[in-house]
Amino acid sequence: MNAPAAEDSRMRTLVRSDDLDETREMISTAYSPYELRALSRPQDFTAWYAEGSFPGVTLSALSYGTETLVAPEPLTTYLLVCQVHKGRVRVESPGREEQYVDVGDTYVLDPHRRFKVFWSPGARMTTLRLSREVVDRAAGEALGREEPVRARFALGGAVSPAAAESWSGISAAVHREVMSGGVAHANPLVAAQLTQAAAATLMATHRLLPDSEPARHIGNVAHPAVRRAIQLIEERSDQPLSLSDLAVAARLSPRALQEAFRRYVGCTPLAYLRQVRLERAHRDLLAADADGPVTVAEIAFRWGFSNLGRFAHWYRQRYGHAPSVTLRT
Repeated sequence: MNAPAAEDSRMRTLVRSDDLDETREMISTAYSPYELRALSRPQDFTAWYAEGSFPGVTLSALSYGTETLVAPEPLTTYLLVCQVHKGRVRVESPGREEQYVDVGDTYVLDPHRRFKVFWSPGARMTTLRLSREVVDRAAGEALGREEPVRARFALGGAVSPAAAESWSGISAAVHREVMSGGVAHANPLVAAQLTQAAAATLMATHRLLPDSEPARHIGNVAHPAVRRAIQLIEERSDQPLSLSDLAVAARLSPRALQEAFRRYVGCTPLAYLRQVRLERAHRDLLAADADGPVTVAEIAFRWGFSNLGRFAHWYRQRYGHAPSVTLRT
């Protein structure tokens, strides 16, 4: 698939600059806060960034004029499928994976960890942005689950030449809709179907990491009181929460809430809270730099685990190894 024309009227240029600080500020606003450094010949630094969209999908094009490092914070609510159109990039997930990506190849920046992307001079790529919620639903369907699955992607690109062709086809369709101002801009049904098709094709063509896991969605729980308690847990899992706090939010007595959770969720409210905190500690351990200042204890305390021995026991039960192993791998 060819790179979009720089001046195409459907791709709005947001950055065209030789000022590194200005570029960092503007692209951080478009994506997430990120580190941007010129690694060689800073006097030759230039940047170009443009984007277009229809509901559900944002298509971006980027180029840097000298060897450049880009290191975004975890994307959290969306992922990016990146395709190189000129030059070469090297992508690292610190301490975990490294991948060289050449012209025509793709890689996925999933929402749950940090990456470093090293651009060769003059490299250009496009990124296709999809919401995490849409991809999690597609992951659940692809894996035969009734519930969404928290999808986490390896860096290796498409799993086969045939898979690469399939992804190229759906990517080209998205490109055409954006670039031509197609009906997806004005027709929500077409936009939703094309977005879902892109997410399903991504699942069929790119490799998931083995620790992708079920992702709870409150809408799956029918009991309104349980839904209210879950909402509080999801929003304030990093804060002290007691059974009484959850019961107040649910508008039930503590005993009635315990019974409702056992019936509709299969565990107690505090066990559910512990599961959420474990998952978020697991996410932070995956995202942490093994050589950095963050420790297992700091992450455990961040998510309300004051007893490190119990935290390690629960973590090992859930993930099959000690939290320190996740931090090191």
